[in-house]
Amino acid sequence: MVKKNEENKTKAKKSVRKKDKTELNNSTKDKNNKCSLFLKKHLLKKMSLKGYEILSFSLILVFVTIAFTCLVMNELKEDNGTGKTYKYKDKNLKEFEEVYDLINDSYYKEVNKKELIDGAINGMLESLDDPHTSYFTKEETQSFNEVMNGSYEGIGAEISINNDGKIIVHSVFKNSPAYKEGLQFNDIILEVNGKSTEGITTTETVALIKDPKKPTANIIIERNGQRLEFNIKKEKVVIESVESDTYQKNGKNIGYVRVNNFANNTYQQFKEHIEELEKNNIDSLIIDVRGNSGGYLHIVTSMLDLFISKNNIIYQIEGRKDKQIYKAESYDKRQYPIAVLINKASASASEILAISLNESYGAIIVGTESYGKGTVQVTKDLSGGAMIKYTIQKWLSPNGNWINEVGVKPTIEVELSEEYLQNPIFENDNQLQRALEELSKK
Repeated sequence: MVKKNEENKTKAKKSVRKKDKTELNNSTKDKNNKCSLFLKKHLLKKMSLKGYEILSFSLILVFVTIAFTCLVMNELKEDNGTGKTYKYKDKNLKEFEEVYDLINDSYYKEVNKKELIDGAINGMLESLDDPHTSYFTKEETQSFNEVMNGSYEGIGAEISINNDGKIIVHSVFKNSPAYKEGLQFNDIILEVNGKSTEGITTTETVALIKDPKKPTANIIIERNGQRLEFNIKKEKVVIESVESDTYQKNGKNIGYVRVNNFANNTYQQFKEHIEELEKNNIDSLIIDVRGNSGGYLHIVTSMLDLFISKNNIIYQIEGRKDKQIYKAESYDKRQYPIAVLINKASASASEILAISLNESYGAIIVGTESYGKGTVQVTKDLSGGAMIKYTIQKWLSPNGNWINEVGVKPTIEVELSEEYLQNPIFENDNQLQRALEELSKK
């Protein structure tokens, strides 16, 4: 996905719709005649004041403006017989406005106008049959932007709803205010700032926590049958999307980097982790994007630029009319072996990273077939604070392969073991262990 102002550089062509006076209906002609009578009446009245003297230029300009306004308004308005007048630049919108007014005026119970519009927009986007084109409400847009910006003002915890319908702490960001105060995974949130969370949504709970009028969030939770209270000060929270480690295998020093998403601050974090690992003289590197559903295209481009030699192809972008080839621009050059870990939840930018490193760098790919998302989306903010994300292009690998609905095939296929699913510790991660084994031979 890319930002609208950054990646979608196609210039929109302005179109001018010609007005054809012969197509005006009788109703429009009648209205024009009324405008003409208005002009004649007032023009003659003004002229008679001083024996038909010549009017000043400014007065003529006023009447010309009125005449033009009458003409334009009559061409843009149409009465559908309900007594309401509609303006539209696409005649297909007429039925939408009619139905919208009909439901608002005549439905047997009151309706939420905003929900009607949200539903209409969702329906329009769903008709495209594209799972990656979607509508975000104002609240969803705010949450999305926070994740993709990589920082926000808050306590540093993510919440979700468990199987019993209770609000729980899903995760706590390291070194965040929530982390420092002792909030933990799976804590059941009972109250926020004196209000019960019973029967409310995660969005409503987040709104209570983020209340801008309160510098702290008072949260009462239940943990192991015990009630605990926290007063957590809200601060700027930086979302850490990259973590790293070093492993020893058969006398080789192997670096490990896990990338959780491709947010605005991910490249800088990734670069810092890589450089720190290189200070420890790593012989090879594992990049883990398992479970990473993607993010910004420009971020993964910068990350790939750290490894792929200048002028080698990183990926290709294909639109309706043309194809663009993106090549590495940096003089950074790394030659140590790389393994990329993927699974079915690795998508979009994760797939670009894996297949590009494979085809243009020679990296091996370990794990299972990836998700298979070979399209590029942009976002567009709407006037009311909502947003749409829609597909504009498809991307191809350096060799021109399109993995949409197919996925990236691992060079070494390894299903995650049942032992790891039951007990997710380093020793049980057979995919990671296989990558370490392969790199230790190089």
